[in-house]
Amino acid sequence: MSRIDDEMAGLRVAKKELRGLMRQRLSQLPEESLFQQSNAATHALLSMPEYQNANRIGIYLSMPKGEMSTGAIVTDAFGHRKQVFVPYLYKTQSKDQGKPQSVMEMVSLHSISDWEGLSRDAWGIPTVPEKSIVERQRVLGDKHSHNEDHKEGSQNDINRKTGTEKLDMIVMPGMAFDRGLSRLGHGKGFYDYFLQRYRSSKGAPMPFLVGLALDVQLLQEPQKIPTDASDWRLDALVVGNGKVVRR
Repeated sequence: MSRIDDEMAGLRVAKKELRGLMRQRLSQLPEESLFQQSNAATHALLSMPEYQNANRIGIYLSMPKGEMSTGAIVTDAFGHRKQVFVPYLYKTQSKDQGKPQSVMEMVSLHSISDWEGLSRDAWGIPTVPEKSIVERQRVLGDKHSHNEDHKEGSQNDINRKTGTEKLDMIVMPGMAFDRGLSRLGHGKGFYDYFLQRYRSSKGAPMPFLVGLALDVQLLQEPQKIPTDASDWRLDALVVGNGKVVRR
């Protein structure tokens, strides 16, 4: 095994151990603390000029436990006539072993009632139904879907809606964060690969990337998130005490 292979193996182990630590911490977080921190972080995010000036926003839809709630952000965005996009996960038919077999796109929500009507998946996350994708706008559109990211059968219709504009901001989840604005995801690489494809498709400037961190998810200095070249740094991090960490 080469030195690079050793380093990558060590990085994977470090990330796995940190995720395990975070799951333990989050499992012990009182529901009242989650509620209070979500309110404080939401207030701080809605006060950010980057949010107020954004017209098209990608927002993760939160689990009922273990991460910052984003429901009030979605509601506020629609109230201010912003366009809201949310994650949609689907399998690819790519035979390239270097590319993931399951990827993330961001698709439009039509309204608050559209969001409220979404069914929840096994994790309790509101999820856009596959049958509705043909009626929604996709951020990446055809370029990274044609002959690469199709689903079987009728899912080929997913390509009919093509994104022509850029996102202004993406509100991102994570398992852990540090004050250098590095982020540890859940291990699937959905957001990192989406951003890689976004940059190839849209070019600069990239959306403003902001994370939401409960207090137990923010590492204390000098601790750092283990990262490599494929990991994207945030532009800002909103913490559960209402503070905003910026570059």
